Amino acid sequence: MGLAVAHELSSQYNNILVVEKESSFGRHVSSRNSEVIHSGLYYEPGSLKAKLCVRGNKLMYDFAEKYAINYKNCGKIIVVSDPDELEQLEVLMKNGRQNNVEDLQMISGKEVSQREPIIKAVGGLAVPSTGIIDSHGFMHKLEYLITSNESSIVYNTEVSGITYEDKYYTLSFRDMDYSAKSKIVINSAGLWCDSVSKMVGITDYKLHICKGEYYTTSMYRNDLNSLIYPLPTAISLGTHIVLHLDGSIGFGPNAYYVDKIDYSMDNSNKKIFLNHINTYLDLPEDALSEDFAGIRPKIQAPGEPSQDFIIKNEMENGYYNFINLIGIESPGLTSSLAIAEYVKEIIE
Repeated sequence: MGLAVAHELSSQYNNILVVEKESSFGRHVSSRNSEVIHSGLYYEPGSLKAKLCVRGNKLMYDFAEKYAINYKNCGKIIVVSDPDELEQLEVLMKNGRQNNVEDLQMISGKEVSQREPIIKAVGGLAVPSTGIIDSHGFMHKLEYLITSNESSIVYNTEVSGITYEDKYYTLSFRDMDYSAKSKIVINSAGLWCDSVSKMVGITDYKLHICKGEYYTTSMYRNDLNSLIYPLPTAISLGTHIVLHLDGSIGFGPNAYYVDKIDYSMDNSNKKIFLNHINTYLDLPEDALSEDFAGIRPKIQAPGEPSQDFIIKNEMENGYYNFINLIGIESPGLTSSLAIAEYVKEIIE
């Protein structure tokens, strides 16, 4: 988010400063995901997630073409194994059409098999606008464009405090004796965005972190043309087949709330993973191995309904041009360039 917003604003403002506490970009949410370009199918019509995902989908493909970022517009199929679930696919298709997602198509189990012979299903929903992208290549290009446009990115630099006086924000940094001063601050701190918001005095937000694990297999390399998804759950899009640009595949993520950021994983959820996978793909247990884990920054607590992105100029709280980006989980990667446009529009 920080890179996308800085890139967008660098065409209008000089001397933008991007501050990153890690040693390089994208060390957390941005690099621990499925690298999917989402369609905008799932989200509440009229929500920021719906509007920014659909807009971001187009922007992402255009950006990848313009700057030769590796991507594949492979499409996806949401599959069901129970005939009673076909109605839920119809509901999803209707929702997607309300969000202006194009070319959605219900297909039969036979058509699923024709498109993807290794997949078992009684029916599916084809979503042609979904794809995959090299997220690191995307971020690297944004970094290059920002620093080429009279703006700066500083790594290994953690914001420790923010004060506000006479419409200027002064940011101090941990273990450093210098500060930065600006009339505009964009808080896009991902898993720590609520903590940064509190530094300036805005205590309205509390994140809940949700872990997701990914597994991988050496089977079925280059045997799939599309991403394969199950029906979504209450807190995620479901354990899907992760299709990589090199033709290899993985599976994930699951979703469960945790108390701390911890990327370690073991095989304790392997059986559950396998049960999900085997509803649509035959995979022996010994062909499944651990890959990596990611953490989502969720606004909603366990048991609460899914919530929209919060992207807000906090003027009503008395903080002029302090812009909070809170709870930017999926479809954050897809929406990033559209979020950047939106942020630019709400700066006063």
